[in-house]
Amino acid sequence: MRSELIRGTARSELDPQIMEFVSRHACGAKPLIDMRVGIKNEIGEVYRLIIVDGVIEMIRMSKFLFSIGCTEEPTDEFDELFRVPSSWR
Repeated sequence: MRSELIRGTARSELDPQIMEFVSRHACGAKPLIDMRVGIKNEIGEVYRLIIVDGVIEMIRMSKFLFSIGCTEEPTDEFDELFRVPSSWR
């Protein structure tokens, strides 16, 4: 699992939690199957791309994002797309 920040977009207030999760599940090996999870910030811009290795990692990432209040949105651009909640406090 690895992450790419999209230049020119604002980070979400939940980004530190998201990055901590990605860091705990990071792997130095080259992924066998890249699957892309897009994350939108509070204003609806995709600001981060998480690249996961296969379905198991995607499920792990999805469960985490749901647990912090993110919602899934339809997409043709990514394997999954989530939006952080507008107000999470």
